[in-house]
Amino acid sequence: MKEYMTVFSIIGIYSVLVLISVYFMEFVLGWKPCELCLLQRYPYFIIILISIAFIIAKIKKKKISPKLAIFLIVAPIFSGLLIALYHYGIENSYWRNISGCSDQLSNIDINTENLLSGLSEIKPNCSDPIKIFGISISGYNILSNVLMILIILVGWKKLREKFY
Repeated sequence: MKEYMTVFSIIGIYSVLVLISVYFMEFVLGWKPCELCLLQRYPYFIIILISIAFIIAKIKKKKISPKLAIFLIVAPIFSGLLIALYHYGIENSYWRNISGCSDQLSNIDINTENLLSGLSEIKPNCSDPIKIFGISISGYNILSNVLMILIILVGWKKLREKFY
């Protein structure tokens, strides 16, 4: 198994761990994700699928162009980074969202009856994100994507011929 532990399998395993952690936060801790939080998960699923494809190709001793491999794995990482940066900017009021994360109470006639009956229907918004050690989840997602890019760069430099 050691020979199949490549940069792509490390990135794939890391992506699985990220998804496990966000689902733990959602379903065990009860933290509701906003629309952008959900959108930030899709690149991780794509990374996992690409990593599995590379592991299968490696097991079957298929050759894949290193440039194509880099492009296929970096594209979802970079898109995830852009989504996370966009989300982080909304959370910190650098810009407004075009849809999704917004104040859900702005169009509600607020009185005791309406507030209590509609409390469960209010979606999370980005005006008050959950923070762990002072960093929001989208902030951690930025760090996560940068870490994956660094892993790829270090792996590319050290293992050029065995990269995938």
